[in-house]
Amino acid sequence: MIDDVAMDQPLVLFKYDVEMPEHVNLALVIMGDVEEEGQRHTGFVMRDLLGGCWLFHLGWNNHYFRSPMSEKYNYLLIPILEPETETVIVAFLCMLLSDTEGKVPYSIAWEEREYFDVDGKLVDLSLSDGFTCATFVLETLKRFGLDMVDRSTWPIPAGDAAWQERILERVDLSREQFNAQVALIGKRPRFRPEQALGAAHYYRGTKLCHAEVVPAGRQVISEMVRLRA
Repeated sequence: MIDDVAMDQPLVLFKYDVEMPEHVNLALVIMGDVEEEGQRHTGFVMRDLLGGCWLFHLGWNNHYFRSPMSEKYNYLLIPILEPETETVIVAFLCMLLSDTEGKVPYSIAWEEREYFDVDGKLVDLSLSDGFTCATFVLETLKRFGLDMVDRSTWPIPAGDAAWQERILERVDLSREQFNAQVALIGKRPRFRPEQALGAAHYYRGTKLCHAEVVPAGRQVISEMVRLRA
């Protein structure tokens, strides 16, 4: 269960133009609809040595990219993230972009496997392998010791299967990738952007189950609503 210390720290999002604390150079971002079943997007925001803030995120198939922070986004600090871990994640995100030239595949399936080698390079993946924006965040944090969610507890409701069917039409998959992933519709759970942020806020070293992460994700959406008021 979520511990008392985590519960004592309220989940708070910040607008894009609120400067991150001096000691923080990496956070998570979210943007999109505020309806519960709306479409949202997540990724990382990194502050560079000159004070500029850049997004590193997976937009669609073979489109992992860096873009300027903008007014569409709110950000969340990660309480458990230590400065040493932050530094290696920043290096990893930059290196991945350079190594792949943005060609990171999209997939509705997030499997229990190693996606990166010991040097942080993307390994050869099957046609059904890849990430959503949310599972890219979760897998990146997992690689650096923040394995935040207990995937075995995630259900696959009919609404999520319908979302999987819709999203595969939109993310510019090759025909071979599309065919491989269509076979997985309704067979793999969906991890939502707000759930990635909610898990990052409450994670304290023990994997969080679906029943814990869902209300945390709703807090993220409530914060998005607050910041739009």
